[in-house]
Amino acid sequence: MRKLVLSLTCLAMVLGVTGVFADGHKTPIELYNPGFNFPTERINLTFWEIYGERPGWGEWADKTAKEYTKIHPNVRITRRNVPIPTVTTIFSAAVEANTLPDTIANFLPMLHQWGIASPAPDWVERLIEEKYSGAAKNLMKYNGSRKEWKGKYLGWLSVELDPGMMLYYNADMLNEAGVSVPATSPELVNAMKKATKYDRGGNITQGGWGIRYFGHPGGISGKWSSFLKWWRPSDKGYIFNDTWDDLPDWTSEVFVRGVNQYRDMVWEWKVASIDMPAPAEAFKLGLVAMTNREGFLLGVVKRDAPHLNIGIAPVVNGAAPFGDQKVGNNYSNQIATVWHGTKHPEVAWDWIMFMNTDERDLVLSELTGSFPKRLANVNTDYARSLLWNNVFTEMTKNRPVSRDESLDPWGASGALSTILGQAVEKVITNKNQDIRAALSEAMVQGRASLKQSMEAAN
Repeated sequence: MRKLVLSLTCLAMVLGVTGVFADGHKTPIELYNPGFNFPTERINLTFWEIYGERPGWGEWADKTAKEYTKIHPNVRITRRNVPIPTVTTIFSAAVEANTLPDTIANFLPMLHQWGIASPAPDWVERLIEEKYSGAAKNLMKYNGSRKEWKGKYLGWLSVELDPGMMLYYNADMLNEAGVSVPATSPELVNAMKKATKYDRGGNITQGGWGIRYFGHPGGISGKWSSFLKWWRPSDKGYIFNDTWDDLPDWTSEVFVRGVNQYRDMVWEWKVASIDMPAPAEAFKLGLVAMTNREGFLLGVVKRDAPHLNIGIAPVVNGAAPFGDQKVGNNYSNQIATVWHGTKHPEVAWDWIMFMNTDERDLVLSELTGSFPKRLANVNTDYARSLLWNNVFTEMTKNRPVSRDESLDPWGASGALSTILGQAVEKVITNKNQDIRAALSEAMVQGRASLKQSMEAAN
């Protein structure tokens, strides 16, 4: 019966039918702040998000907006997808011009850097405390140094709830190569080499690894950091020093080795191609045997390539001769929130929280392949059947927690990860690039950027 109810709910959402949810025709503010007199004048809310390029996400968001406006016809919601490579440019310009959208789904470091979010009002705090799981609440509550945000919820976790990077592998490709699922760095290197195929000209036709070499530089540094963590402890982080007032030595042997491993995949071992699509796309297309990615890739593969025989395992740990560190879990830090300058804060919060009711949480979790965030869904058949359910348990119980560098006092981590990612990109796309020179140049830029952020904060 439970499966039938969920199936009917999902079908109703796909068809755009309203009134089938547990909350009926009421939106969250009517349930948690019943004394609020909902405005009757025309209200135009803007919503900027960074996920619209993920298959199905934009359509889901648009249908949800239509459901909201059927309940409140005087509200119009306009969604804009901001492609991740343009996030910094577009949001920086909007901050400068004071033309930010009413509601936002973006990276916490960037929200912190620009100071554009607003802490949730009391009724939203009550909703979150009552409806969300402990794991989700831990990530939704701000624990950084911005005083007006301290201990407050900034919104709901707008992306996957998962342990961060996980090893996705094509089981058929590994079986054909005669290798087991790797658990350590030497095993991974061996599996990469054996699973790679070439044409007569020596070009890769099946990559042993899907490498992140283009796109937003912050994304490049984030994916590369899984390999740095073979050498540098996860709880040390890789952007700041221990006291947050400087960078670690990006030119040190640890960082050079970490970048060198990444470059070797392309130029020395020749197991990864920089002529292939982005790694998630390449994996979905059956062009690569393995890649590291968050939980959302499971949803993409199920939807677009259900014929693939895939598996998911914990991201591999370092072992001699490729490092010696356990690679920790790395939770998401992306929040759906409300701009502090909106003219309609209560309505904006109502819309943002409407996006993640119990029913929509389950639909969105299935769409993205992530673990549900709301208490009502944590023991559903879907949650128990997730392919990476055991991986989540393994990585959260037996791995160190990676340092959350988005909680820096200066809101500088977004800019710094971009600078570091540009250096990594320069190395892996240029065989003759000197690694230490690229990292040294990045350090100069990074320290100047950090200094500027610290002065602005003070």
